[in-house]
Amino acid sequence: MSAGRLANLALVLAVAGWLAAFCGTTAVLGDPAPTIPRSVIEAQRHLSTSVMLLGVLGILSSLWLSGRSFPEAKKRSILVIALIAVPAAAVAVSLY
Repeated sequence: MSAGRLANLALVLAVAGWLAAFCGTTAVLGDPAPTIPRSVIEAQRHLSTSVMLLGVLGILSSLWLSGRSFPEAKKRSILVIALIAVPAAAVAVSLY
């Protein structure tokens, strides 16, 4: 696969990874209704954890693809790194 396509795939994976990680994380926020069975709550928790982990894997693979395509597609690779580093820094700062 050409470096241009790898860089484009890295851009798509970075955006999709952050969206999946965000959706997986926010899906478990809040208290469930008392009438919902425990098995349903556990199933939803497992699903949201899986979506979050897929998002993190998408972000990491995007970073790897960005590094692989850097020599030929520098601007797009730097954009991918910024798409990963800026939100990650914002999350890290909000934790402290």
